Amino acid sequence: LPLFCLISVVFAQPSAEKKKERIGGHSPRQVLNLFGFQGILGITDQQVTSYRRVFGFGDANRDGRHSKKEYIEDGFYLTKQSRQGIFRASDSNGDGFVTEVEYVINRMITDEAKEIFHKLDANRDGKLASKEIVASGKFKDEKLALEVFKTLDVDGNGSLVIPEYLRVFGRWARAD
Repeated sequence: LPLFCLISVVFAQPSAEKKKERIGGHSPRQVLNLFGFQGILGITDQQVTSYRRVFGFGDANRDGRHSKKEYIEDGFYLTKQSRQGIFRASDSNGDGFVTEVEYVINRMITDEAKEIFHKLDANRDGKLASKEIVASGKFKDEKLALEVFKTLDVDGNGSLVIPEYLRVFGRWARAD
């Protein structure tokens, strides 16, 4: 099957988690839609090709998956801590390996999520404050915007940075 079809199958799988998260009365998918997240519908063939190519660079033994050693220990970009976080987020089935499909899905989610983050960052300081979420006009009312911000602000410090935002955004994108 082409990678696009495999990604569609992965997203069509029912979630094993029974507890449904709600944010201000909305499902994670509804919140993502309010942000303008397109997910698989917004990815181009060119992006998939690029993600697959990059995946291949890290697959040193050419077995079709990244091991922790290949990706975290032997990786050459970002920091080891960043690579650990990316690996953990990408390994959606928790088997200790990241397949090409898992890698592409994670890249698709995080790249679009970062694009949304940067559009919301009105003062361009690399952080999001609740007032930027409210001012974005993405949400029907201030109460919902503040509830979304509070849910994204895992550490409760009143400011979102990309890694913190991506942890929650990524979970929401994989929830349905």
